[in-house]
Amino acid sequence: MTTTNLNATPAIHWEKIKVLIVDDQRSASTLLKSLLTPLGIKHIDLADTYDEAVRACRKTHYNVLITDYHLNQALNGSELICLLRSKRLLSSACGIMMISGDHSTEVILSTLSVQPDCFLSKPITNTTLKQKLTQTLKDSEIRQPVYQALEVQQTKRAIELCKQQLTQFGHNQKLSDLLLDLLVEEQAWQQLQPILMFLTAKHPSHKVAIVEAKVMAHEGQLEQAIQHLDALIERAPLCIEAFDLLVQYQQFNHRPFDALVTAKRAFQLTPSASHRALIVAQQAADLNQPDELLNAGRVLANHLPIIDISWIVRFAEFNAIFEQLYFSPRTNQSRRQLRQELKGIQLRAFSRLLPAQQPFLTTYGHIVRARFYLSENKPLKAKRRALIGLSYYFEKITKLPSVILIELLPILINLGEVLLISEVHQTLSLRDQFDGHSLQRIDALRSNTESANSIKNLALQLSEAKALIVSHPQQAIRLYDQILLRYPYSSDANLGYLDAYSRQGSAQEPQDQALPQDQEQPLDQQQTRPYSRLRRQAISVMPLPADYEAWRSRIFDQLDNTPMKFSEPPANSPCLLSIELAPNTETALNADVSNVARPEVIELAPVNSPQ
Repeated sequence: MTTTNLNATPAIHWEKIKVLIVDDQRSASTLLKSLLTPLGIKHIDLADTYDEAVRACRKTHYNVLITDYHLNQALNGSELICLLRSKRLLSSACGIMMISGDHSTEVILSTLSVQPDCFLSKPITNTTLKQKLTQTLKDSEIRQPVYQALEVQQTKRAIELCKQQLTQFGHNQKLSDLLLDLLVEEQAWQQLQPILMFLTAKHPSHKVAIVEAKVMAHEGQLEQAIQHLDALIERAPLCIEAFDLLVQYQQFNHRPFDALVTAKRAFQLTPSASHRALIVAQQAADLNQPDELLNAGRVLANHLPIIDISWIVRFAEFNAIFEQLYFSPRTNQSRRQLRQELKGIQLRAFSRLLPAQQPFLTTYGHIVRARFYLSENKPLKAKRRALIGLSYYFEKITKLPSVILIELLPILINLGEVLLISEVHQTLSLRDQFDGHSLQRIDALRSNTESANSIKNLALQLSEAKALIVSHPQQAIRLYDQILLRYPYSSDANLGYLDAYSRQGSAQEPQDQALPQDQEQPLDQQQTRPYSRLRRQAISVMPLPADYEAWRSRIFDQLDNTPMKFSEPPANSPCLLSIELAPNTETALNADVSNVARPEVIELAPVNSPQ
């Protein structure tokens, strides 16, 4: 690899260049357009909002995106770039230019995190703009073959193309950094050594120093790698990638307190980086430091990445870490205080979200409270809370994000809500991609074969009992009694039981009284009676899906009025003959859903490492 150019850099045909300018101030974007027009650029589009930018990128293949950092909307320029990339609306050859008059550390680091081709400080001169734009277009064309190889997952081909382009056109910082990252990813350590030596001598950079630390760690010199990163941070206190790697190595070296300090420094530099909030929260949970965890949660709530559905994934990851701390040994008073703090964090997040996103957080908040109630052995409250949260989506479960459905699933399984379990699984079976947090939850569910068999048996028993309600109500009651011993809060079982009971012709009024909410007693610990008010309570204090709501109304009418007018129960619930929570690949979920967790063995404590 050499720094000598063998060929001239690619020529630029200005008349073919297409540019999109994104700025919420039309006067600023119009001025910028007036500076570009004399260069011979004929196709220049303007967007005032991120929505307009998305629509423009759907219609046009741009060569350059120029965006202001502060868009005065729900997201900034860096988040806009992430959004367009996630939607595959920017090609690998599109140059990225960020503009801002704000030179704060957060803006600079946030901008660097999306790897733009250049950062322009306002005010912008004709000379500077032409120089930066020319370099951006040339760099983009040089990198294009490499990115095209990566788009089809040809990493080895991309490495060779990096070397070829660097040899042909000379040193290019972004391409050089990409080559180093690809070699580390492929663990091509032998190839890496001579390239590192060359770059250290000719083109030293922060990336070179970071990769040197990775080589040390690979060779078992972890302490030396930590010292190397410490020295780099001392020289370059804004090198955020060095902070991230140092946190990992301090963890590996069993220095958790040092790792927390380093993670906090990185997070303070980039408070809008949600993944760093989770790193701090995880370190704090591991060290049982609730104040640090809660502070990370507050900042996370204020900076949730609302450009897409990833915001709810981040929030679910934080709640998993929070639950790790919450379910660790502590006093009831401490837990009450933690719950109150979590509620405050949820309110912060709610105010950050767009109106269309807020109902998702409301539903998720109810699910979290239901999990807490289950941990306190208050299943009736847990059921009511979960169904209240889900009630808005009873007729549109397919609208819910996958992470919410997967978080809800263990609660429904615990309570034996067969109809809703079936609908959730049917929805998930139609989706082919899941985030890392959801995949961890799925793995926890599929690992319990006892639970899978229990749910399958429950579905079959409910189907058998329901078929006997009209013709043999006494037999149906006996079957429901058996079901209710194991799933005393199942809506299917309690509705079927009361329907069968009402058909016996008995008008006996129940004598037992409902328990106060704070003195809840499991139904399976109650003496079995022909008709118990507790059976009715299990379905009367909460919302139900439309079909079950109508069934409940008919049953109560039959029980409370004479003469009784019987009607047919609703059609049999979907029978879960097979429940399989096993993705075909790392991101796919089968329609068959057979491994779900059994109530008494569901682990409410969270996974330790967020993705």
